[in-house]
Amino acid sequence: MIKSLLPGALNGDKMSVLLLYILWINLATFGWAGHDNKDKRLLLSDPQMMQVQLQEMQRRIQALEAQTSVRGSGNGAVYTIWGRASCPAVNGTATLYSGITGGGMYNQGSGVTTLCLPHNPDSLPADFPALTDDHPGPAYIFGAEYQLNYKNVAYDDDVPCAVCHAQTSTSALMIPAKLVCPQTWKLQYSGFLSAERSDYKGSDYICVDLNPEYLEGTRAVNADGRLIFPVQARCGSLPCPPYKEKQYVSCVVCAN
Repeated sequence: MIKSLLPGALNGDKMSVLLLYILWINLATFGWAGHDNKDKRLLLSDPQMMQVQLQEMQRRIQALEAQTSVRGSGNGAVYTIWGRASCPAVNGTATLYSGITGGGMYNQGSGVTTLCLPHNPDSLPADFPALTDDHPGPAYIFGAEYQLNYKNVAYDDDVPCAVCHAQTSTSALMIPAKLVCPQTWKLQYSGFLSAERSDYKGSDYICVDLNPEYLEGTRAVNADGRLIFPVQARCGSLPCPPYKEKQYVSCVVCAN
């Protein structure tokens, strides 16, 4: 009986879990086959033992449901860590791929979104349409460079990134101006807020890890591209306090 129910329970079948639960209650009440009548009478006359058995069964069912929810439903939160070549080994997080931080040239057009470009790009088909006379100029994407000296990185170092899968979570969130996560949320990494310089072309805001790394073999080569500047707060429409004029802004990535 138990063997026939186990596969369904392990696959998250609620009916199988319920039947196992009922079976356990019956076994706890009437005993396993082969137990003598004295053991049965002892179990029936001991409410405290019954309570302990029921609580243990409830704990095991909750643990089983949590495991099957993660294993069987395809849940998980995906986020990008900037400034690191791999994902933090926390909260069941796996590295989907490691890459190169990329974006538009700091003083030109093209996209404003920062991307994590894989190290092994795939080419489009050979017959992909060529540019026409009506649209002679393509869009471009470049690598990214730090514009600060901090810990392990130096000015003009190229910036790594990684795309992460927090397998035991369903949501991931970047919170600016914080280094800790809300209650019940789990810390993935903390960092500093970054964007293009205020007098350059616009970009998105990203959270760069507080322990940044650089891409090997490309140290301090000034090729420009997407430039990683730390962000400062400016008072006015932004209230001060609680913010401070030209204070560098922190950030944190949390999962739940």
